[in-house]
Amino acid sequence: MTKNNQKRLVIFFIVMFGLIASGYNNFLKPLDSIIINFIQGLENPMLTSIYLNTTNIADQKPSVIITAIIVIILFVSKFKREALFLTLTMGTCGIVMAFIKIIFNRPRPNIHRLVELNSLSFPSGHTTSATIMYLTLALIFIKLSKKGNNNYFPILIAIMGILFIATSRVYLGVHYPTDTMAGMCLGSVIVLTYNLIYYDKK
Repeated sequence: MTKNNQKRLVIFFIVMFGLIASGYNNFLKPLDSIIINFIQGLENPMLTSIYLNTTNIADQKPSVIITAIIVIILFVSKFKREALFLTLTMGTCGIVMAFIKIIFNRPRPNIHRLVELNSLSFPSGHTTSATIMYLTLALIFIKLSKKGNNNYFPILIAIMGILFIATSRVYLGVHYPTDTMAGMCLGSVIVLTYNLIYYDKK
């Protein structure tokens, strides 16, 4: 992907985040309701078990542990630039999420819940973290692979993982769909920005 296209994507995701942030309490409410009803309408024991056992991968502690392990592996393997790239993106995630939820101060949805949480809702921290980790790893894989920038398969896998986490948060009743959409936008902006100014810088 060219730098100009990456810049366009950064602008696109910033605009989308702004639209979601300004619209979740008014014109996006019907969209939230439609998606919640659809996703929670799929509830069944097998799906519940899968989501309950996997969504916590994007919790703060597991994310920190997984990130630390991958960073160490990359560093020991002499991929220091890649190790710093992942450290920067995931570190920024932690800093940004510490403030942004307080700024928007959106309560959790008052809907059918399979998990009880009392923290703030917007944007989804799990989705933001998953977006950052999966996209960062995908870009690292692409950079190190022989196919280079023509290899989009890692991006496809990353998107599938991100959507899985985002869907799980709505299914479990702990987030509005707009929370997860905003998390995807925010995470994408962080990763693409660091990719432009550091990792993919020629």
